[in-house]
Amino acid sequence: MIRRLSLILLTILLFLAAGLMTAIFIFRHPTPLEFQQASADHPVRFPRDEAAHFQARTDWWYYTGFLTDQEGKRYGFELVFFKSYVPSAVRVANMVPINWVSNPIYFAHFALSDQDAEEHVFFERVSFPRFWTAGARADRYEVWNGGWRAWADGIQHHLRADSGRYRLRLDLETSKAPVLHGPAGTGVIEMGQAGPSYYYSRVDLDGVGLLYIDGQRYAVQASAWMDHQWGSWDLHQGFSGWDWFSLRLEDGSRVMLFNFRDESGGLQPQSAGSWITAEGVVQHLEPEDYSLQVGDQWTSPETGGTYPVAWELSIPDYDLEARVEATFPDQELPIRFGPIYWEGTVTVDGTSNGRGFVEMTGYAPESSH
Repeated sequence: MIRRLSLILLTILLFLAAGLMTAIFIFRHPTPLEFQQASADHPVRFPRDEAAHFQARTDWWYYTGFLTDQEGKRYGFELVFFKSYVPSAVRVANMVPINWVSNPIYFAHFALSDQDAEEHVFFERVSFPRFWTAGARADRYEVWNGGWRAWADGIQHHLRADSGRYRLRLDLETSKAPVLHGPAGTGVIEMGQAGPSYYYSRVDLDGVGLLYIDGQRYAVQASAWMDHQWGSWDLHQGFSGWDWFSLRLEDGSRVMLFNFRDESGGLQPQSAGSWITAEGVVQHLEPEDYSLQVGDQWTSPETGGTYPVAWELSIPDYDLEARVEATFPDQELPIRFGPIYWEGTVTVDGTSNGRGFVEMTGYAPESSH
């Protein structure tokens, strides 16, 4: 009797193991033997390149923006999805290479900032080991991680996220063409020794949605900026971090700046940006076309990282002289999986006024936990 039960149990375990292995091979994508590199010979194409790129090491889809409810209360939000192949050196229980089990890995971040109360909350998700709960499509733009999801149907973008006390539902639309960054207008930027990257933005997404806080429903107007970047760069090569700016000026102009810092904090020559006119015309900016001088700084009590929170920005060719300043300092994301970073809302005051977002990496220890 005992032997018979043991055989039944063994059969069940083998059946479950076979099912698990079948699921692994259905849901995972084999790690490419050679990753695709970004190249101006193969410029960005739409709608093809809105979807995931499983021959590239990394994809990310990044939404940042502003919400205003019917009573005029203001929020900033961030919703970002990452797809990344993990090196074989990363192992489960120090034994099995993680890319045998689940590759690529999917991460996601969701943050909200109450502009009036100066409160910032964030949440993160990672697909491992529940690799079946996250994914991305290669045939059209749709990415998800648990119940968090982003997808697009032509010019319409839809966002869904919920965690803790908060739920967000946004439906956005743009009438403008995507902005292809880079000196040749092909959507390819250089990241120094790390390698090239594909990069485009949708800088004017507007729409409506619902924000739930503690079950209370608020109808909101939304304005957002979306970045999609992908490639096979190595973030451990050639620079210690970056400062990224997306600024929306009241005259309809938009500014993207992407500064790469070396180990001493100096600006690397691959730093660059884009000036986008109200009509959507894109002008590439080289490092000599603009300057950013750091003003005030803030030190995180949680991680010890010290971040700039104010800058003097000058873009002479477009008559922009302005102070860019965080709406409040404490907008750091001390995430558990991946490098800690600061991503927050800023104001622009000067010859042109506006608002935007700044992202900063490389200022805090690798992990605060």
